[in-house]
Amino acid sequence: MRSFRFSWLIAAFMIAALSGCYSFRGQSAGAIKSIAIPTFENESTEFGLAERVTQQLSDAFRTDGTLRITSEDQADAILHGRVLRVEDLPYTASANQTVEEYRFSMTCQIELLDTKTQTPIWSQNNTEWAIYPYTGQMADRDQGIQEAVNKLQADILNRIVGSW
Repeated sequence: MRSFRFSWLIAAFMIAALSGCYSFRGQSAGAIKSIAIPTFENESTEFGLAERVTQQLSDAFRTDGTLRITSEDQADAILHGRVLRVEDLPYTASANQTVEEYRFSMTCQIELLDTKTQTPIWSQNNTEWAIYPYTGQMADRDQGIQEAVNKLQADILNRIVGSW
């Protein structure tokens, strides 16, 4: 008899979970079902970085699938962003004072706007960074930029749709 009750309890939980009684939406998502992500503004000297960040964020939201990406006039929320600055600074050096690694960092201003009330749901500055080897090859720096963009994208996605 005990095993029969336990089976019913498991079945009831599974039905409730599958029917949507439980939500695993992020703290910010709440009633938001759709989001618009206009191209970030770029106040930095890094050509194409704002477009790269915007594209990667859009791709991440599409892949995640929690929120539908739509136009600004149809969205429940708009994710505005601005790349404020980028820096490449020496990170490590050899014994003879030759730079071996650089630290790429970018600072972005992010705001999630509720389109119904025209008020910010949240706003923050994010600084993300990555270390890359100094070899003189642009591909190494580009890999550092990509790692910083990945970190920014993950942080924003987590903030909006991360599990409770």
